[in-house]
Amino acid sequence: MAGVSKRKKLLVGVSGGRDSMVLLHALLAAGFKNLVVCHLNHTLRGRSSDADARLVVSEARRLNLPVEHAKARTAEFAASQKKSLELAARELRMAFFEECVAREKTKSLVLAHHADDQVETCLFNFLRGTGAAGLGGMRPVSQFGKLTVHRPLLGVTRTQIESFRKHQKVRFREDATNAGLEHTRNKLRHRIMPLLSEIMGESYRASEILRSEDEWMSSLLPETLQELDCKELRAMHSAMQSRVILRWLRECGVPEAGHAETRRVLSLLDTVNGPAKVSLPGNHHARRRSGVLFLESGDA
Repeated sequence: MAGVSKRKKLLVGVSGGRDSMVLLHALLAAGFKNLVVCHLNHTLRGRSSDADARLVVSEARRLNLPVEHAKARTAEFAASQKKSLELAARELRMAFFEECVAREKTKSLVLAHHADDQVETCLFNFLRGTGAAGLGGMRPVSQFGKLTVHRPLLGVTRTQIESFRKHQKVRFREDATNAGLEHTRNKLRHRIMPLLSEIMGESYRASEILRSEDEWMSSLLPETLQELDCKELRAMHSAMQSRVILRWLRECGVPEAGHAETRRVLSLLDTVNGPAKVSLPGNHHARRRSGVLFLESGDA
């Protein structure tokens, strides 16, 4: 947490799992005392989710820390918005954190993503075809709306986290869904990551290099607007076109935008053989009209 005052009030996202419980104790051990524990119960695992919430609240009170906690009907929200459970949970969680920002009068949030998560994220993004922008992975400090998100454990491995947990006797609850292989990220974690354990350091350093290069290339992009000018896009190098469109889709709220979605929008630039409208995730549509590209939501 370089550059962050130990007196500053920090929101700490705590799920009750190993990583976030260790993060909480590590921050206290490092001298950060003005912490607010934040937990959102996604109600996806019945009694297990409730047990997670009870652990987080009881641990916060044992440590004499204030706690923000709430419940969300994640499955219902995902169904109504036609989104994956993972994406719906992430959106609800960030909305909850923004509510905490308003109540607690601080804009700093600390999350427990670590080195193994970073490598998993890079591999996951590679499989989705997000290009160098995705291979850079997560940033140690990033902005999400009004939130400044800190990830101080990005250089710490899962093995080191477990070692700290054992030494400090940190209580936590295991999420049984993490062991399943239904989701791509879990398959990466349980089948691929063990094979990469010996080169984890090299993978992490590669993500740091790519992230630095991505930040430089992103600084060269024009300002993102609600509409994109087709003539200006056609004049760009293909790599620049893809970056502009990918950032446009993400900033406009298109969920899980990647290579496939970017290519779909690029097809709109072809006025001879290309379509005038393409469908995108989250019930979004990109259209071309009068020489500009714009987004619509719903069944338009």
